Amino acid sequence: MDYKNYEIPKNLKFKMEDILALKGFEGSFLADVKDFADIFPEEEKLKKITLKLKMSVLSKDILIKGEVAGILEVPCSRCLRRFDKQFKEEINALTSKRDKIIDIMYITRQTLPLVVGIQDLCSKDCKGLCPICGTNLNEGQCKCREEKFSPFACLKDKFKSK
Repeated sequence: MDYKNYEIPKNLKFKMEDILALKGFEGSFLADVKDFADIFPEEEKLKKITLKLKMSVLSKDILIKGEVAGILEVPCSRCLRRFDKQFKEEINALTSKRDKIIDIMYITRQTLPLVVGIQDLCSKDCKGLCPICGTNLNEGQCKCREEKFSPFACLKDKFKSK
């Protein structure tokens, strides 16, 4: 049996006996985004996910190396405009030959939360929203007058001469 002709299981649970018979596995494939949509917050939408795997048979274990990559639609943290963010994260796992199944779905689901950003920006120079009227400052300047804040403004009246 040749791993190039091996049919990848839809649930991403590989049979250990198949991987041992193939003396390993190497391949890349497009996964179903519906299987992973519940991992991300509501405002983020998974649009594409690709898995690249290499399973190597060792003396007692199976070494799984690869990467999960794809496209995630996210809102900009400053202006709230939605944009596509590409991601790529490494997969490194070790499983015993005694296991009957190699659950790539589980491994991938453990890896995907690492791609969620703390502050995703549509561009490095995103100007964000006006704090007064909410206008997207990337699209144009608003007519709001920016108030200058000074922590010492309250002292101004204290030192006026009587």
